[in-house]
This record gives sequence, C-alpha cells and structure tokens, in this order.
Amino acid sequence: MSIPFLVASLIVRDEESELGGCLASLDGVVDAVHVHDTGSTDRTPQMASELGATVTQGQWNDDFGSARNEALTGWSALWVLTVDADQRYSGDPGRLRKLLESTTADVVEVDVDNAHDELPYTNTAAHVHRKASVRWAGRVHERLVTPDGRSARTVAAPREAIVLRHHGYAEATVRVAKAERNAALARQTLAEAGNDRPLIARTLLDLGRSLIGAGQRQEAADTLETLRELFPGTPEWLRGTDFLARLLLATGCDDVCLVLVDQMREAGASGAYCDWLAAQALAQLGHVTAATRLLDGVTEVVDTCGRRLDPRALDELRSLLNRLGPALTTR
Repeated sequence: MSIPFLVASLIVRDEESELGGCLASLDGVVDAVHVHDTGSTDRTPQMASELGATVTQGQWNDDFGSARNEALTGWSALWVLTVDADQRYSGDPGRLRKLLESTTADVVEVDVDNAHDELPYTNTAAHVHRKASVRWAGRVHERLVTPDGRSARTVAAPREAIVLRHHGYAEATVRVAKAERNAALARQTLAEAGNDRPLIARTLLDLGRSLIGAGQRQEAADTLETLRELFPGTPEWLRGTDFLARLLLATGCDDVCLVLVDQMREAGASGAYCDWLAAQALAQLGHVTAATRLLDGVTEVVDTCGRRLDPRALDELRSLLNRLGPALTTR
C-alpha cells in the first residue's frame, strides 16, 4: 500500500462554523484530511466525517504540542500540512508538491496572512513537515523540532505555492479570549520549566505577548522586564524589548520607548523598523519634523519576530505627520 504524499492534520474543538470552509480550501491540495477532535460539544466531528475526513477523538490537556502529536498517531504520510479550522489555503497545489519533492528540508515555513481587529499583518510559520522527521514541542506557540529536540532543517515556501489566510483574530473578543488562554498555558509552562533556561526565556516572551493581547498591560510590562533582566543578549530579549517598546508607546511613555528603540538598534534590530517605532514616539512628543525625517527611507515595516505589517501602518503614520506639520507651523 502506497503512503500518501501530503495529508492535512487539524486539531479542533467546537469548530462547526469554521470547518467546512477550511476543508473546502484543501480540496485538490492534499491526499487526505485527518481531524483530531479534543472534546467538541457541537457537530464538529460529525461534520468532519461527512466532509470526508478521518476523525479521531481525544481530550484537551492544555498542551498544543501534545495535541498535535496525538493527532499524528496511527496513520502514515510523507508530508503533513498542519492547519487550523480558521485558516484557509490559497496557492498553486502543483507548485507546492514540486517544492516538497525537491527540498532536502524537513520543515517548510509558509506565509500566514492574519486578519486583525486593529491592523492586518503577515508572519511566517512552520505548517508543513516530513511526518517521520520531526515532532511538535511546546504547550503554547508550539514549534517543530527533531526527535532529540534540536532545530529542524527549514525552507521557506514561495507565496505562489502556499499562503494560509487566518481570520481568527478579526474580532476583538475572540482575540482577547485566545490571548487569555495562551497566557494561562504559558503560566503552566513556567511552573513546570525547572531550570530549563531556553524554555523559560521562550515562555516569558509568550506570556508577555499574550498578556498584551489580553489587555493586562501592567503584568505584561512586568513579565517583559523580567525577561530583559534574566536573558540579555538573546533573541528573546530583543523580541521582548520590541513588545515592551510598543506597549509603552501605546500607553504614552514615549521617552522610555525611545530608549528601548536605541537598545534595539544596538542589538541589531532592523533600522527601518526602529525608525518606524521611533517616529511614532517622536510624533506623540510633538517632534513632527524629526519623525518625518526618520520615515523618509522606510518602505516596509517588519518587526523583530518577522511579522510584516500591513502597508497601511506606514501610510497612516505618514498621513498623520502630514496633517500635524501644517497645524504646528500655523500656531
């Protein structure tokens, strides 16, 4: 019996309203779909079966990595496409298969276009992997690693082959609920981390960003400051400083934000991104000319996590500065 080349894997719970659209987008893309239900109370498992997926049942144990690994048990495939019910595939299935046939990597990162209640953004994430070569690790914001826990060989997929459109953050109430869930999972991970410093650093970052999403600003700031104190010089320090700078910007602490931006520059963050952050703080301080000058060479906004912000983020700031300039000169 031949092994399927590409199979989709989903973990779901109460996704009756989303599942149909997700599976429809996978038609003609994958050879089969496996849906692992973690305790739905609606018709999600029945719907998945009616739509042609193989359905397994499990229990939610507050661990995304564990759930994704459980969803992979009992079946074979050369490659796995991991998707969530609120994601939709777009692209050229033929180009995707040619990429998988030719690559020597074990993991393929793809662009994810995220709708958001504030402003859309695009990030890259590991969504395709060789089934036999890697496993999922992490209670929250899980990642793919080799069986011995090392980083896997990774390649980026062109957008022409695959893009996942994610609309799970389009509504503020849903986004906040997910952030609160992720913060709780991060706290559990910290309680169990022991002396695993890399895990502690990653989890403090996860907790800080989740708390920001949940609107718990003071605890988020305290968490990110702890990260900065304990793990200087690490990638988590840089990303945590970025999240803290944006949090302080949103709360009007512009002078402190500018100090953090200078630290990010020294640590190797993108100059264009730092200019975009600093320009916002300067604008809020009333230094419109300096802010405008900083934005002159900025054509794209990519944060320290690799998330590409919607071009409107830059356009709106430029428009604001254009309005503020004449207003200030006529006072």
